[in-house]
Amino acid sequence: MPVRRVLVLVPALVVLFLTACVPSVYDHPYPVRPIELPRDEAAHAAPIEWWYYTGHVTDAQGRSYGFELTFFKAYPPPSMKAFGPVPMSAIMEKAIVGHFAVADVSRKTFASAQKSTTWAYRGDAANDRLDVYVADWYARGVPGGNAQHIHAEGDGYSIDLKLDPLKPAALHGNPPGIQSMGPGGTSYYLSYTRMAVSGTLGVDCTFFGCRDLKVTGLAWHDHQWGDFEMSGYAGWDWYGLQLDDDTELMLYLIRATDGGYATAAGSFVTEGGRTVHLTSDDFEVTPTGETWTSPATGAVYPLGWRVRVPRYGIDVTVTPVMKDQEMNTRATTGIVYWEGDVRVSGSTPGVGYVELTNYDRHPFGRGSSASSTAVP
Repeated sequence: MPVRRVLVLVPALVVLFLTACVPSVYDHPYPVRPIELPRDEAAHAAPIEWWYYTGHVTDAQGRSYGFELTFFKAYPPPSMKAFGPVPMSAIMEKAIVGHFAVADVSRKTFASAQKSTTWAYRGDAANDRLDVYVADWYARGVPGGNAQHIHAEGDGYSIDLKLDPLKPAALHGNPPGIQSMGPGGTSYYLSYTRMAVSGTLGVDCTFFGCRDLKVTGLAWHDHQWGDFEMSGYAGWDWYGLQLDDDTELMLYLIRATDGGYATAAGSFVTEGGRTVHLTSDDFEVTPTGETWTSPATGAVYPLGWRVRVPRYGIDVTVTPVMKDQEMNTRATTGIVYWEGDVRVSGSTPGVGYVELTNYDRHPFGRGSSASSTAVP
């Protein structure tokens, strides 16, 4: 065979070899089985997974802060190509992304940062224990118990916090731990809905360090993974409320592209730590009419809600501590979302966090989602 033909065939053979030999987590449906702890706080061979922390802390002077730290792990889908027919998975096994934010309630300022292994930062997630990191941000299990340690720094703030669960893990969904995502599929979903926080929060951080403040408070931790697909939906709204009577409420609403809701569900966690599954018939979420338009992205968000769960006597108003708590993470995840520190008033006061995604692509007020949680 002429040398020229051999040289032409070599790249093609390399492409075929890479395409045929690179395993993919998408090759088979992700298995459905009961959650086991602490094993399932570790990473899974699931197409998408995240570890999510929000909380409210107070320093010695009584100043309040909200924080968010989230780690995402994602595998490239088979349809994602790098060079012609070469699958992206032949070049990059997975990506680890971190998002960090602090709502400085006293100053009425919001700071945020993001990091990704696609930016050449190092990162990974252990498959035998809780240990996920990107660069110098991390979430780790503390040996000898269920406590967790989280650390991050960016945009003038830092956190170095220990989180101790005050209740057993809440397994959301029906059966417990399997949360329906409507037509998008199913996911595993567990939370520690009430965790005692202690550690330091750094303010006025520069290259030379931070002014560290001792803080205490409450946190919420979510861990979710599976092979669900959300690209066909407008986005989702998530509410995690910690009420002063030592109960918690999680509500999860997936928005359809017509402005309505494709599905909605949630959980009520009792004072004693029992998790009760809620269907869309068990609760109502109604925007109060307050909105905010982001000057950075043009997204239009609802910023105030009445939440009712009649079975448990819950009738509350949820109000953000400030309007601008938007995370523009197009550079790492391709989405814009609002991740906000909120206060709860009404039948049972409390604190919480609300997440609102993709309102830049589907602005609030267009369709039935402007009125209630009506699910078709």
